[in-house]
Amino acid sequence: MARPGNEVDVTHRVAVVTGGASETGLAAARLLARDHHVVLSDARGERLVRALDRLDSPGVSAESIVADVTDLRSVEALMLAAREAGPVVSVVHAGGTTDSADSPEAIVRARVLGTINVTAATLAVAGLGTTLVHASSAAATALPVLPRWVFRLAPADPEGLVATLTRLATLCPARRAPAAAHAISTSFLLGYTSRMGEVFDSCGARLRSTPAESVVELCRHDLVPAA
Repeated sequence: MARPGNEVDVTHRVAVVTGGASETGLAAARLLARDHHVVLSDARGERLVRALDRLDSPGVSAESIVADVTDLRSVEALMLAAREAGPVVSVVHAGGTTDSADSPEAIVRARVLGTINVTAATLAVAGLGTTLVHASSAAATALPVLPRWVFRLAPADPEGLVATLTRLATLCPARRAPAAAHAISTSFLLGYTSRMGEVFDSCGARLRSTPAESVVELCRHDLVPAA
C-alpha cells in the first residue's frame, strides 16, 4: 500500500522501518519522513495499515510492506522492494518486540533472528553511507556475557543459536525464564552488532545499536540532515 506525497522532494532517499506498527517504529518513521521515502514494515498487517494511516500527512511519501523479521527471505524481499524506490540510506530495526507473556523461545526467536536477518538483508542493499540502527531494548543494568562461539553460530546455524540461547534462558526458574531470555537476547544483539559493525565500516556503511527509548533521538542527530 503506497501513500506518495506530492509536496516534498525526498530525492529518492529511502528509509526502511521494521516494527513499524510499534510506537518506537512509528516515531522513527515520522522523523525520517521529513526527507526520506519511508517503507514501513511489520509482520502484523492490520496494525501496519493503521500505522500507515497515522503516518499519512501532507508531504509524506510512504508505503507499507508486510514482512516477518524472523524469516530471512521475507526480510530480503522487503529490502529489495524498498530499493526499487531508490537507494536505501537508512534502516531502523524496531521489530523483534516481545511481550512479557511470551515464551522464552518466542522472545529469543523474535529478537535474535530479527537482528541477524535485518543485518544481513541491509548489508546486501547497502551503499556508501547507509546506516542501520537496531533498537536493542530498554537499557539494562546487568547482562550475561556470552561465549565467543555463540556468535559463530549466527551465520552458520541461526536455528541452532535460537535453541542454544533458549536453553540457557530456561535454566532459570520458569517465572524468571522470560526475563532471562530478554537479557540473553539483548546481550547477543549488542555483541553481534559490535562485531558486524566492522563489516559495515569496511563497506562504507554504519551499524548502530541503541536502547529503544533513544532511537528517535539518534535518528534526529544521525539520520535526518539539519534544517
